[in-house]
Amino acid sequence: MADSQQHWLDQQAIERLAQHIPFETDPQTKAECIEMLRGLVIRSGRAINRHVFGFEAEQELRRLGLWERLGDESIG
Repeated sequence: MADSQQHWLDQQAIERLAQHIPFETDPQTKAECIEMLRGLVIRSGRAINRHVFGFEAEQELRRLGLWERLGDESIG
C-alpha cells in the first residue's frame, strides 16, 4: 500500500476513534479505544497534518494530550 494512502487511513481511524470516545459508555471499551488511538498517533501522527481534523476530534485529542504529537501544516 502506498505510504500516503496508509497515512490517509490512519488519519481516518484517528478521527473516528477520537469522535467516538466521548460517547463510549463501557469503561473497558473506552480504555481500549483510547489505547488504540494512542498507538495510532504514536505510530504515524507526525506524518498527519493536525489541521485536517474536525473540531470534535481535535478537542478529544487535546484532552488526551495527543494533539501535539500530530504534524503541523508544513508536514503532509
